[in-house]
Amino acid sequence: MVRYKMKQERPLQAREAGVEYKVAAAGEPVAAPAVYHVTVTDRGRLVLPAELRERLSIRDGDKVSLTVEEDGAVTLQTREVAIRRLRGMFKHLAKPGRLASDELIAERRRDAQQDDREFRDWDARLRKAGK
Repeated sequence: MVRYKMKQERPLQAREAGVEYKVAAAGEPVAAPAVYHVTVTDRGRLVLPAELRERLSIRDGDKVSLTVEEDGAVTLQTREVAIRRLRGMFKHLAKPGRLASDELIAERRRDAQQDDREFRDWDARLRKAGK
């Protein structure tokens, strides 16, 4: 059986990010965010609690994204959430009613037609030269 020793090289520090606090109405229950405690092993591995894996639909082999903020806060996201956020970042560039993929395909077709014309011209010049 393997035993792991926990290294306590750095003192634990509590940091608070700029949180927006909401005031609940009198008598209204306040929902606290779920807090999960994990331990880092000597190889730097984290084990996510089963409840968290179920909540985020994380299965064996799934990719997750860890983001470190400037204040030291770490955010864990599933791949789907990270992709959705990236799409949201570039949403302002999208033109209504037009897909970038359609524009790319049209551009590639124009390039292919231009290449075909250039090849036919080159081939015609070679034939005319008798080669």
